[in-house]
Amino acid sequence: MFLTLKKLTTISFFILVSFLLSCRSGNLETTVNYVDSSKISHIKSVLILGNSIVKQGPEPNIGWYGNWGMAASIMDSDFVHILMKGINAKDSSVVIRCRNIADFEFDFVRFSFAELDSLRNPDMLILKISENVDDPMAVDSNFSKYYDQLVRYIDSNQNSLNVIVDGFWDKPHVNGIIRQYAIQNKLPFISITDLSADPDNEAGKAYPDSGVGMHPSDQGMRKIADRIWNYIKVYF
Repeated sequence: MFLTLKKLTTISFFILVSFLLSCRSGNLETTVNYVDSSKISHIKSVLILGNSIVKQGPEPNIGWYGNWGMAASIMDSDFVHILMKGINAKDSSVVIRCRNIADFEFDFVRFSFAELDSLRNPDMLILKISENVDDPMAVDSNFSKYYDQLVRYIDSNQNSLNVIVDGFWDKPHVNGIIRQYAIQNKLPFISITDLSADPDNEAGKAYPDSGVGMHPSDQGMRKIADRIWNYIKVYF
């Protein structure tokens, strides 16, 4: 049985806020937002897991000198810190942590979950990965299985509010698997893949290195934050 189906028996009120289907470039875009009213005003710890878009330390060899979400111009402009500001403006007692788990994306089959032990069982998990997962390998190596193991490991008490976000870059297999995982487990799902279709949402020529330039600009970070905030703000 899926993880959150077990939770449903303990949820006093489970509302389907929206189920939106649209098509872009032949790919099905799906946004599914559920609100669990039993958790409203009860979220006191938030964990954001992602990759370099969440946090990346300095890499001078590629022209990146920050220690925040690549390629925001300053720390306060990355989507994590925008969310932090919004959450703490509503409830200053909420503790918010983030971690770059790109190692999981690169080698999800052999990743050691033990290194995430100190992060387990937050009240809210925002999982935004995809970008570094090899698209064909996601299918061939059953990425969904390991993605589920990651969620279960972090939410070992089965009491976290798990918010699923797909990737900024257009990776149809990986993003499709993540979308289906959220739908099948009745988890809130937020799609951001379409944002990268607008060049203004990427840093582009602001950084000489094309790899850095592919990351969200300040505008792109703001739009990622807005989409996530529009769902989670009800809980604080």
